Amino acid sequence: MEQIRVNDKIPLIVDLDHTLIDTDLLYKSSVAVLKKSPWLILLYPFWFAKGKGYLKAQLVKRFSIDAQTLPYIQDTIDYIVERKKQGSEIILATASHKDYAFEVVKHFQTHKNNETVINNKQNFDLFSDKSQTLKNNPTNSSLFDDVMASNSDFNLSSHNKAQKLIERFGKKQFDYMGDHMRDLPVWEASNLSILVNVSDKVIKKTQHLNTLILSRKN
Repeated sequence: MEQIRVNDKIPLIVDLDHTLIDTDLLYKSSVAVLKKSPWLILLYPFWFAKGKGYLKAQLVKRFSIDAQTLPYIQDTIDYIVERKKQGSEIILATASHKDYAFEVVKHFQTHKNNETVINNKQNFDLFSDKSQTLKNNPTNSSLFDDVMASNSDFNLSSHNKAQKLIERFGKKQFDYMGDHMRDLPVWEASNLSILVNVSDKVIKKTQHLNTLILSRKN
């Protein structure tokens, strides 16, 4: 792993699809739902017309993930663990639906049977029905300190994600781990752009930024 000095006062923001896990939950849930009920393809245009967040919410109702079996990327986990040791706040910020995001975060809790979910008024109403975060304490520690994700009314991706992170932390006041060109607006707003599982195209497009290349596509 490439070594780079980081500011442990700056939070580390981690994407989910193809960054923490080597799959895409929107694709995975779509395939599973349509395999079980092919006729639902007729509803996809209606769902999508109401927004990508709404589409994801409909899929979540029909397909649950098993967070224990997801293909996690070890390089990403190793980097997060190192940043955690240095004292950085770690936040999962994903375009995936909030229900999936919380399942992944709970998977990384030390004591999975003693999960504590509390209200968090600083989460910018990303969870309009029940604002939630994970309480991190010695008896219920988690690799992640907080979660930001999509809901039926808001898709936390690309420019939307950049805007919410700037509102919460300020421009250049967070480090961001991502994998795709859609993450470019977030990287441009971040202090350190951490590239995971990236193509040569992404590397070229981020040359003007302060970057750490964690892993490349084969």
